[in-house]
Amino acid sequence: MTDDKNNEKIDLNKKLKEAKLKAAQETEKASSTIKQEGEDELAKLREELAQMTETAKRTMADMQNLRRRYEEEKKSLVLMANADLIKNLLPIFDNFKRAQTHAPKDANEETAKWLEGIEMATNQLEKLLQDFGVKKIESLGQKFNPDFHEALAQDKGEKDIVLEELESGYTLGDKVLRHAKVKVGNGE
Repeated sequence: MTDDKNNEKIDLNKKLKEAKLKAAQETEKASSTIKQEGEDELAKLREELAQMTETAKRTMADMQNLRRRYEEEKKSLVLMANADLIKNLLPIFDNFKRAQTHAPKDANEETAKWLEGIEMATNQLEKLLQDFGVKKIESLGQKFNPDFHEALAQDKGEKDIVLEELESGYTLGDKVLRHAKVKVGNGE
């Protein structure tokens, strides 16, 4: 009987060792599977993070470009609005200048005060135009340039050189508000 019990014990020990070995193998296999799944999940999460980071960078760059474009468009709209107003002021400015050139030389005291007022208004308007960035197109003695000049007449003189400015031209930034109306030499 003792042999049976010993054999039974040996069988039980053997089965226990086999069960432990099998459990260890299954635990290792499960651990390996879990580890692999964890590594796969980690790699997947890293890839998603990289994609989201790239998307965030692109979105930030797009936002900066949008802000810059908005500011440029805003400046452009202000410039266009100013240009329209200034175009309407230029004939008034021209009339003040003409009034000054036609002022009588032998003016009495009352007329002299009136002329002084015209001069002050002209200077004030000229300064205002300059403050807004308006610049007079320099024409006399310059080569005729259709981007800045409008030729109304030709006369004897050096070919394509502006001989006389009939009406001043002006720019605002890089935009021509009004072309200078000029008389150009015909080369005779």
